[in-house]
Amino acid sequence: MIKKIKSNAKINIGLNIKGKLSNGYHLLDMVMVPINLCDEIEIEFTGEPGTLLIRTNRDDIPTGKENILYKVYESFYNKTGIPSQKINLYLEKNIPHQAGLGGGSSNGGFFLKELNLYHGNPLSLEEMIDMSKGIGADIPFFLVNKTCRINGIGEKLQIEENNLQCDILVIKPPFGVSTKEAYKNFSKLKNKKDANIEKILDGLKENKLSDVLNNIENHLEQALLIENEDLRLFKNFLDSLELTDFFMSGSGSAYFSLVEKKNSHEVYSNLKGLLEGCEVYLCSFS
Repeated sequence: MIKKIKSNAKINIGLNIKGKLSNGYHLLDMVMVPINLCDEIEIEFTGEPGTLLIRTNRDDIPTGKENILYKVYESFYNKTGIPSQKINLYLEKNIPHQAGLGGGSSNGGFFLKELNLYHGNPLSLEEMIDMSKGIGADIPFFLVNKTCRINGIGEKLQIEENNLQCDILVIKPPFGVSTKEAYKNFSKLKNKKDANIEKILDGLKENKLSDVLNNIENHLEQALLIENEDLRLFKNFLDSLELTDFFMSGSGSAYFSLVEKKNSHEVYSNLKGLLEGCEVYLCSFS
């Protein structure tokens, strides 16, 4: 049996860090939204006992036990007690990695849903969320894959209404940033600016783009900009273009802009011409 699925990215529209647990995990309050930039996954369920074989189009992506897909595979069979099966998986990566777009977690979340479905849904959604939250912080979101307000360490999800009519421009610079560095630098952040999550959610619900744009902040971006010169120069360059407003997604390094549909293709064309060496995508909410 062969199953072909698409595994989409996300953006964070506002991200506040609310505290830190004794185990080192940070407590968050943020809005996460799925977008239609997708990886493609082909899963062959052989029906035979065995293990997981991962192939991919990217040489820089590990295919062994360190891959998030393998961690999901092992955790699922350990959790359910079902004998592990031989599965051949091919991952076509289109979502930039080290970008804050959730590509790895998306792959893990969608694979977990397919594993669970194939075996007759032995796990409830709540059990899959609990199982996966320690594998990838964003996997619980992708198990739901709808606009959500997210709290806790990423496992507390509240589905929200999103009626915003706009396109999304995503720009990935030719460098990544460290999520670990972002959280480490947060302790150095003074005079932090908080996202107004309530007003963002109201803007999404009521299709008021300006209300959304005027209330976006990202604590991780602010923390990274303290010391990361590459990111600071890139952000300054984006701002100097004066084409639109740009915001970092998650822990970066990708930036996004929410643009009215009537202007999006023109802004996209301009960015493609100006951002040499960057990956630029014109997307929509999925």
